[in-house]
Amino acid sequence: MKAGFFTRDFLTSLPSDNLEASVAIIDEFTRRFEDSDYSKEDLKDYLEAYAIFCTFIKARKMDIQISSLDGLVNWREIENHVYSFVLERGKVLRETLAKRTTETILSDTEAEYTGIFSSEQTYEFSDKDIQHVQKLTDELRTLISSSTLIDDQHKRRLLRRLEAMQRELHKHTSDIDRFWGFVAEAGIVSRKFGEDMKPISDRVFELGKIVLAVILAKEGVHALPEITKLFLPE
Repeated sequence: MKAGFFTRDFLTSLPSDNLEASVAIIDEFTRRFEDSDYSKEDLKDYLEAYAIFCTFIKARKMDIQISSLDGLVNWREIENHVYSFVLERGKVLRETLAKRTTETILSDTEAEYTGIFSSEQTYEFSDKDIQHVQKLTDELRTLISSSTLIDDQHKRRLLRRLEAMQRELHKHTSDIDRFWGFVAEAGIVSRKFGEDMKPISDRVFELGKIVLAVILAKEGVHALPEITKLFLPE
């Protein structure tokens, strides 16, 4: 396609989140086509871009009705149909993503500051702990995304839970449910792939020690559970 349109690097680096990934595809499509004077000779570009988007929708099992090109024979009709389809879906998806982003910011901010304003005891992380957590989270994101062992489905699940956990962990945190969700998912994947997952497992173990220490301090418990049993194959 023209100028490396929808390059392999672009497609393999799409976000694990379906909504964010679909908006990224649509933004790239729009950027390439909106100001271009395409002709009949460029119809292949339109059809390839359309096929890639439709394949993505099917592969990610998204609830988006794919528009059929049946009955369209004129190249200009096909071009207009594809462009309209992508723009219409893009408008809806961007609005949905913006709404979700707003709700997430409000929810995460509320969760963070509830601990400050409420009399309820919260989980207290030091600045050093938070910096270390963020560093481990960034390293995990890179390792998971670049893994050639973990399949795409497990990658998306791990990355979604990792991102949710990162949003949850603040200096004053009232809830850590998303941390447990990520640990459980990471434990399943680690046991599935065994020793080959060690770089990821090591960082999850290190992350777990930080968070568990904070949890135990809040609860007044001094013995650290053997979290490695979650990740090392028997």
